[in-house]
Amino acid sequence: MESTVTTSANGNSWEIVPANTVAGIILGVLFIYLFFRHFMFVLMFVDLILSWLRKFNWFPKEGKRMKTFIHWVIALTLFLGFLLIAGSAGWLEFIPQ
Repeated sequence: MESTVTTSANGNSWEIVPANTVAGIILGVLFIYLFFRHFMFVLMFVDLILSWLRKFNWFPKEGKRMKTFIHWVIALTLFLGFLLIAGSAGWLEFIPQ
């Protein structure tokens, strides 16, 4: 298993390499804890935003979620279709990094 962590900040790349197994385990456990807590933090904000959005009439109510999902699929298909057609027509240029 890879025990190094690579990150970048201010245009500089950093690689964190633990000096021994105990430091690697501690680093892994702390990263997993941070990842889980970050996920819960994001869900907390999503819940706050959703409770605010439920006050509006245009927000999907109970029983309207399938209709909302179908509209999302249509919007995604239209967006990806436009990217495909515009790319082949030369309207957009895709540059790999």
